[in-house]
Amino acid sequence: MPSYGLAPLLTEKDESESSEGGLDPLGTEPLADRLANKLAPGVRERQQHPRFLTTIAVSLSLCAEFGEETVARDGITEPWLVFEWHVVHGLVLLGSQQKVDLRGLPGRLKAEQALKEGVPLSPKSYLKTPSIFGFHGVYRVLAETLGIERNGFLGEQGYELLMLWSREQGLDGFAGTCNGSGPNLREQLLEALRDGLARCAVARTNGWAGWRFFVNHLAHRNAGPKERKFLTRLLLEDGEGFRGEVLRFLVSPAGQRVWRREMDSDRWSERAFHRALLDRASPELRRLLQAIDAYERFARLIQNAFDECLYEMTRRRGYVSALELSRLDAVKQAGRAAPTALREAAERLEPFGLALQFQQLFGALGEGGTTSQWVEQLMAHHLETQRNKPPNGKLPWFEGDERGYIIRPLYRRDEPAGCDNDYVHLFRTRSLWSFASDLKMFKG
Repeated sequence: MPSYGLAPLLTEKDESESSEGGLDPLGTEPLADRLANKLAPGVRERQQHPRFLTTIAVSLSLCAEFGEETVARDGITEPWLVFEWHVVHGLVLLGSQQKVDLRGLPGRLKAEQALKEGVPLSPKSYLKTPSIFGFHGVYRVLAETLGIERNGFLGEQGYELLMLWSREQGLDGFAGTCNGSGPNLREQLLEALRDGLARCAVARTNGWAGWRFFVNHLAHRNAGPKERKFLTRLLLEDGEGFRGEVLRFLVSPAGQRVWRREMDSDRWSERAFHRALLDRASPELRRLLQAIDAYERFARLIQNAFDECLYEMTRRRGYVSALELSRLDAVKQAGRAAPTALREAAERLEPFGLALQFQQLFGALGEGGTTSQWVEQLMAHHLETQRNKPPNGKLPWFEGDERGYIIRPLYRRDEPAGCDNDYVHLFRTRSLWSFASDLKMFKG
């Protein structure tokens, strides 16, 4: 599988803006993402630990104490981000001492660096784009999908989760009107948030007693039994997509066997898991899986051809003509098969309202002609894809003129293309597996 397919699994990715576009050179990712969203609504590849949904519920409850227009001293930072700083700082500060597993904590590396340098977390020392790469950014779409968050406030499911969590954690009164240890702790956290907003940075020393709250009650791998049961129910209830159906099969003995076998192999594949699921799927899910399969067959054909062209350009160390590239095995295969694969994928995508977009993006690659002409279409497609990337386009991976094509140094390939038949893209199975593991959904 190409290395760019693994990028969504990183827990921290916060690059500065660049004119380079090192991901998705053929523009196949957006449609794959839409298919994945239909398959598992709200789930994203970066998601690993469903307990962040509980943390978001706590965040929404605390931040509701501030006005909608409240921001920190910088005029930008909102209360939820100040709370996120405290969560990450607290977990990193005390997690290692208490042997808390911090893998999968967004922002962990930034917090470790800030602690090492003795500076508080702030816009300067934290993630540059926390609304995307922080835990709120990573898990908010799932929180909204599950009804935990509604229009920036606690939803009905979020309030129920908050109440269940507070009772199970021995924090009665943290939410609602019950008496208990919760109200004092809540006020302690609110005071820290007020001071953090005033300073636009974490305003508590490392000796603050409140740091224990985050490790004791919100460590992202340590949900309580009742909390796990509630989150499991939310994930299995899926009124729009097939998240519940996929998850039920994944934790079944048959699903586990298939997925564990793939994970243990050198080249794991969601295609094999989807094939096994297809035999047991509802008619609606079966149609979606067939659409994914057809789209991925087309995407794999053009990706293999593109990868082999890159390797050939690297190997030749100079300009390579379209005619020379047309003699490569993966290119010949794609040139022959792409028109039929494109037509079949369009037919499968039609019921999901994606056929028109697919044809607009890739139609030129199904027009036929000589293999040399198809190579030129593939290269032109890459150039167009890079030009259309936000915000102002990205540079292509190669340069071209009348002499042919020459690869740019950043994109050289030192090993031959794999030319496999696996999916090019990811379809949330690894995230769902991680969810199921955290929630102890596996039997036996």
